[in-house]
Amino acid sequence: MPKIYLESVVRDEVTFRSVIDGQQRLSAIFSFLNNEFSLDAPFTGKQLGKFFRDFSEDERNKLLAYPIDTNEVINANEEEIRELYSRVNKYIVPLNRQELRRADYPGDYLNLSEDLSQHTFFDDSKVFTAVNRRRMADVEYVSELLAAMLAGPQNKKDTLDSFYIQYAVWDSDEKSKIQNGFEKVISDIELIFTSNFPINKTRFKQKSDFYSLLLAIHEFHRDGYVLSTKNIDHLHDDLEMLDREIAPHASMSLFSEYAIKCVSEANTLASRKWRRNFLYAFLYGTYVGQVFPEQVKLFTDIFLDIAFSDMCPTTNCPVCGREVDDQCIVTWSKEESTFQFSNCELLHRSCIQDSDKFIDTIPLVPVEANN
Repeated sequence: MPKIYLESVVRDEVTFRSVIDGQQRLSAIFSFLNNEFSLDAPFTGKQLGKFFRDFSEDERNKLLAYPIDTNEVINANEEEIRELYSRVNKYIVPLNRQELRRADYPGDYLNLSEDLSQHTFFDDSKVFTAVNRRRMADVEYVSELLAAMLAGPQNKKDTLDSFYIQYAVWDSDEKSKIQNGFEKVISDIELIFTSNFPINKTRFKQKSDFYSLLLAIHEFHRDGYVLSTKNIDHLHDDLEMLDREIAPHASMSLFSEYAIKCVSEANTLASRKWRRNFLYAFLYGTYVGQVFPEQVKLFTDIFLDIAFSDMCPTTNCPVCGREVDDQCIVTWSKEESTFQFSNCELLHRSCIQDSDKFIDTIPLVPVEANN
């Protein structure tokens, strides 16, 4: 507890004291001693729910004997008091929100967040800076990741306190389940970002990108899909492309939109969901080994964006040899086992129907979707 500063004035041989700094701390102590509130959640311990009057005599005496450090200024004038107050508050760094949570919401959720924030992955990936570590921003960020794994993307940090309260006392099996899930996602990220493509050299170490990537992978794990048995060569190519091409002023509109959603309103629920869904589509073809409508639509839009850009040479359909148009759609050879942007082809719809070498993706995306 920070030091409390008192002003003492002696008048007619009587000492009168007033508080210069520490009024709220003292008010809280006196209110508890007067039985005005009990120790409720997120407090944990055998005194949970008790008022001061419910303590044993030994417990009351221990609390009353707790030393409070004070400084006392005697018979100072008003200018000196103002100077002291200014100095005390000028050089004290106020606690940030996470430092307050650590004091207000002890328990299992805080403990797990602190433990996982020390995972060696975060040191290697450079997700956290030294400043993050000093002011517990690393713990706050991990607690946001856990909240998203438990209940989906959240809007900024609006609901974070509620997770600290709800999971202050956490069923050990459920806690182990979410901890194991977190570590499995980290293991997959370490598989994806190898020494030749280290995450600390990519945009995916940024907190907005990493949040979205972790949630997308968590969804695949939740549905029973694993990465360890899959060929990830084409997935590597796709992520390298995203890292290279995503920028606010990218020529491809979807890449520009993604970059903007990492900066403007980056932590809103809408932006977080959009980015997660975007990366989910890029991961789906390797994790699941199939294609799905949102993926086909997304890849088609990107391919057409590239094909019609001024910087791109003429793109031709691999079946008929004619130039592509807005009635083209992406597909894959039937020999492929993973379905990424880097190994897809852009074909005329009529050519897909006439060829037995490519997967028929036309039913997945109606004509109107690409108009």
